[in-house]
Amino acid sequence: MQIRINPRVLLCIILLALLVPVQGSAQLESGIGPALTGSSPAAYYFISKSGEITMPINVWGYVKNPGRYEVPISTDLVQLVSFAGGPLAEANLTSVKITRVMRRDTQIHKVEFIVNLKHLDQIDDMALNLQSGDTIFIDNIPFQWRDFFSIVTTAAIVVTAIANVILVVQ
Repeated sequence: MQIRINPRVLLCIILLALLVPVQGSAQLESGIGPALTGSSPAAYYFISKSGEITMPINVWGYVKNPGRYEVPISTDLVQLVSFAGGPLAEANLTSVKITRVMRRDTQIHKVEFIVNLKHLDQIDDMALNLQSGDTIFIDNIPFQWRDFFSIVTTAAIVVTAIANVILVVQ
């Protein structure tokens, strides 16, 4: 028994597959972790004037340009996020994590601070100060119901389009 496929049906299915975006298609570009939409590969950025004293800071997560930044020692958290191209739309600015390695004599301590950049007027200026070797991590916004409805709506549109193609062909 040989199955025949109508060329018009095949063409419609191919067009639908090309036109309908797949949710989460950019999630895993590598096997290491989630890819960030619109981000460039991590890099080294040197941002200072000639002769300025600088410090290295790491910026990870949902910013436009994550990477290692060599910035003037007077740079604060808001300036650093701006140097990194700003937060992405999915960035959770209510809990920006600053990880700092502190050395005292022969002991090393890791200290983490959480800063809410959504309410800059309520933040102590000292909380925005950075130190050499700090790592800044901006996570994504946790799952929200609007994300679920977006996925369900997209799936419903695809199913409806396929059903319409099948009805037209029969």
